[in-house]
This record gives sequence, structure tokens and C-alpha cells, in this order.
Amino acid sequence: MDPQAFRQKFKYDTALLNLPDAEIADALEEADLVVSTLQFGALKERAVGLYAAHILKVAIKSKNGAGFNDAASMSIAGQSVSYSRSNTESFYSHSIYGQRYLALKNSIPIDEQGTNPNRLGVSAFVV
Repeated sequence: MDPQAFRQKFKYDTALLNLPDAEIADALEEADLVVSTLQFGALKERAVGLYAAHILKVAIKSKNGAGFNDAASMSIAGQSVSYSRSNTESFYSHSIYGQRYLALKNSIPIDEQGTNPNRLGVSAFVV
């Protein structure tokens, strides 16, 4: 995916559309390194786009480089509840694209052998 294809895919998000080509290309390069063909198979390009959009949206929200803190508790009418997410999942909660990436990642089917059918059939033999 190149910056023009990325813009077409995310054409309804003006914040992403207005980014320079170099910034989009950098995010796409990072996403391509992070997103695994073995895990996503035919869905890799979609996952790369979502991951790149996510890191760009997080960068837009945090121009000064500050990190984000996730809500870990809530109190209403004297009642409190606490919760936590894994560090990986909390990273993806900072944009709709990260949430969609995580949903895509978690929705990849597992076959009766417990493997991802999108995986490439690669085996190794030692003789």
C-alpha cells in the first residue's frame, strides 16, 4: 500500500488525508514490519492499513510526545469498579483504527487443528 492508496482507503478521515506523504509512508513501512503475513494471510494489507492509521491517529493526538493513560477505574454513586487490559490491548484502544486492527486480529479463525488457516504452509525437516 502506498500513501495514495492509504488516502483512498481512509478518505473519510480528514486528519489522515491532510498528512504529508512522507509521514504516511513511514507509518506504512512500520506497519508492514509489524504485521505478519503468517498471521493475517490474505488480510495483511487491510491489517497494515489499520495499523498505520492507528499509529498516525495516536501521533496526531499526541503531537508533544506525551503518552496516554488508560482509565482503570470508575466510580458512580459511591460504587467503584476497577479493570485492566493487557499493555498490548491498551495501546490499540487509543483509536478506532487500533480497535478495528485488534478486532481483525482476534477474529482470524482457528481450524480444528488449532492453527490459523490463513498461514502459509511452511514446514521444515531435519534429516
